[in-house]
Amino acid sequence: MNTLAIAQVNLVRLLRDRTGLFFIFLLPIVLIVVLGTIYGGRVAPRLGIVSVDSGALGAQLVDAIATGKMKLEIRSFATRAELLDAVEAGTVELGLVIPAGYDTTLRSGGTAKIAIMSQPARQMALEQGVAAAVGAQSARVRAAQLTASATGAGFDEALATAERVAPALPGVDVTAEDVGKRLFPAGIGMFSLGAQSQLVLFMFLTSMTAATQLILTRQLGVSTRMLASPTSVSTILAGEALGRFGVAMVQGVFIVLLSALVFGVDWGDPLAAGVLVVAFALVGTGAAMVVGAFSNNVDQAGTAGVFLGMLLGALGGEPRLERVGPDVHQLCQLPLVGDATTA
Repeated sequence: MNTLAIAQVNLVRLLRDRTGLFFIFLLPIVLIVVLGTIYGGRVAPRLGIVSVDSGALGAQLVDAIATGKMKLEIRSFATRAELLDAVEAGTVELGLVIPAGYDTTLRSGGTAKIAIMSQPARQMALEQGVAAAVGAQSARVRAAQLTASATGAGFDEALATAERVAPALPGVDVTAEDVGKRLFPAGIGMFSLGAQSQLVLFMFLTSMTAATQLILTRQLGVSTRMLASPTSVSTILAGEALGRFGVAMVQGVFIVLLSALVFGVDWGDPLAAGVLVVAFALVGTGAAMVVGAFSNNVDQAGTAGVFLGMLLGALGGEPRLERVGPDVHQLCQLPLVGDATTA
């Protein structure tokens, strides 16, 4: 009972510290939301398109890209300059410019050039998907031009025939297969990485900063009064350790439950997740007891706790997602008809 009473005192101190409550309950959630919004919120890459006065074939190309197998977020821009600024700023990953008179040029047998804009760290998969849609339309336009030239039929009639026949033509099937183990599960949510990383970080930081309570216990004379009572040293140590463990568990359980209920984070098997949280709470408890025992004052314990927590977090590392800077852009041109050129 004495052990539980000592642990209860530590938890009551935790709940009465308004500044501590901010760092324990509010800050982790804020960081989870921020990280999830910035790095996990975009389910699909963003493609900016300029298609002004491009005609029916231009609209058909945009529709083919939007409804294709690629999951894209399409954003329309009025001018090439606006699209270029968006690519440079990282607002869109890729830019596509369909020139004015696109439809007229193709119907007359001319060559229409489509510009694709990207940053230096190029979105190769996205570019290839867009190029595939351009290539599919290019093949049908060429077939319509040849048919119209050979039979004397109108271009629209020949194009309709090409579009009707194209699905029945033999093609190449490509099957993608994952080899080895995935670094992250396929269905991972937008807030999952942020919740998992903040769980580990804040459980450890909260445990380390909670070491200041050991210093306060000594400074307020509580430890002296406990030693003067018929309470054994082992009971006092067990109570203080249980208090540190309780603080760490409050932090861990709060993040797990709130992220699961509010943000839909899947923590996997509940028993396995619970065991890991308990194990890490024990790690934090041991580190907090060591820092509290060797620190001389509250400031020293708090500084040492935060410093060691950040240092160990940096050494341990976590998955990092990088964004390309907006200072440089690259422009390439793909002709719809004829050989590909790059400028």
